[in-house]
Amino acid sequence: MKVRLIFCLISILIAVTFVSSCGESEDKTTKITTPVVKSVDDEEIKVTEVLEINFAAEEAAVRALYKSHDAAVNDRKPEANKVMEFWLDSGSVLMAHTFFGNLAAGRTRQKVRALWTGIFKRKNRWQMETKIETVKIEKKRGQLATAEGTFKYVANKTLSIKVLYQKNKEGDWQVKAIDYGDNGLIKGFKLSG
Repeated sequence: MKVRLIFCLISILIAVTFVSSCGESEDKTTKITTPVVKSVDDEEIKVTEVLEINFAAEEAAVRALYKSHDAAVNDRKPEANKVMEFWLDSGSVLMAHTFFGNLAAGRTRQKVRALWTGIFKRKNRWQMETKIETVKIEKKRGQLATAEGTFKYVANKTLSIKVLYQKNKEGDWQVKAIDYGDNGLIKGFKLSG
């Protein structure tokens, strides 16, 4: 009887060892396979997240937008709504200029449109000559750009200009801010307080 009991215990021990070892083997395979699949997926996601920015093409697009905006401002019969077509539809915008010695600034689309309307209503409105000298594209995501240069108005007075551009949802460049006279309202790729 003792032999049978020992034989039964050994058999049960072998069976438990066999079953548990098979379970461990299967678990190890699953644990090894799953991370490999996930890391491959993660790697594929990382590859698709890497942005390649063609800085020369982006600068050309910013300069083209700048020329179109200038043409709308200097049109024989300018309209504020046509100028605003080049501005961002959403988010904060800014336009600032010195108007007869006083700083005039608008921080919403409505106020920027009102500033353009006021400028265009002047009887002896001037043709504004602007020149963009440098364009910088944000290197991280390529969604923001700044431009600096000069503009002339009234009695050929030359002042500095800073412009901030941002891509819209469709990926097209739009004007986010213009600071005629560089009043310190555009700092790098951001609007200052």
